[in-house]
Amino acid sequence: MIKCLIWDLDDTLWQGTLSEDGDVKLRSGIREVLRTLDHRGILQSIASRNDPYRASQKLAELGIDHFFLYPQFGWGSKTDSVRKIAQEMNISTDSLAFIDDNPYERYEVSTFLPDVYVYEAGAAAELPELPEFQFAISEESSNRRQQMMSRWERNTAEQRFSGTREEFLHSCDMRLSVRDARNGDLLRMFELASRTTQFNNLVQAPSTSVIQSYLDSEGKYIYVGQMKDRFGDHGIVAMAMVHVHDLAAEIELFCISCRMEGRGIGTAFLGAVLSRIHQDWPWLTEVVCRYRSQKRNWPALLLLRLLGFKRRLKAVEESIYTLTFPYTYSGPDWIHLEMEKECH
Repeated sequence: MIKCLIWDLDDTLWQGTLSEDGDVKLRSGIREVLRTLDHRGILQSIASRNDPYRASQKLAELGIDHFFLYPQFGWGSKTDSVRKIAQEMNISTDSLAFIDDNPYERYEVSTFLPDVYVYEAGAAAELPELPEFQFAISEESSNRRQQMMSRWERNTAEQRFSGTREEFLHSCDMRLSVRDARNGDLLRMFELASRTTQFNNLVQAPSTSVIQSYLDSEGKYIYVGQMKDRFGDHGIVAMAMVHVHDLAAEIELFCISCRMEGRGIGTAFLGAVLSRIHQDWPWLTEVVCRYRSQKRNWPALLLLRLLGFKRRLKAVEESIYTLTFPYTYSGPDWIHLEMEKECH
């Protein structure tokens, strides 16, 4: 699934070369492509060999500058620009796409970043029709650019903050609401599981039918976490699919949005879920969670260990981790936790 599309400018986003002709025009259909991808929650950026001031001025003149986050201008390597954008957005390269009219630039990016999807400029108008650009649209996805901008504002505020890291986190006024999932959450839960690669114990995305079965089945539950802070409402940023049977509860899948990394949201959310399970089923003796090691999901393992899970079994493809009850919530005190209680 593509999370960000990186555009070249000259003869790709617009017709002509800006340094030679200041009166460049958007290519046919490009404005609608920008709007469609933005509505789907696909972030967009720029890697261009142009003067940053002149290029930014032209983007504003065309009325499309707001679509692009962390644009990279200059005469260095396009590969370096793509890497920089991935780093700034905290997105893995296998979730990036790059479009450019120059075959040399496409070849360079493909050579050094083989995971990146690469397209020639003539394919721009058809990009929204490709399967890698299509997925269910939730309220959170249509607001993703604004959420990323809020993240940038938070990072900027943190850099300017003169106190300690903990004092800064307290000043963010983070409020996490943990509740039972509802039918209206289905698309967002599918999207979250599909897009999350770091805080995902199995790095897999269950189908919408599987998620729906948890909402309808006895003994199976889904908990979601909604996040607000001084920078805005981030919507559902975490989910956990739980199966309660015999004397154990199994967390079959948990996902926490990568954009929440570094704030303690994972500890707060999963800790709240564990506390909720212990309160609702006090006779349970343990919680079980499988962990499948993949390319980028080691933060999920660190989270399990931080919460007190111990490895019981190690297999070739995955390991089994367990936590013995009783359990007492001890999440970070800078997060205001709200538990919306429903009877099972």
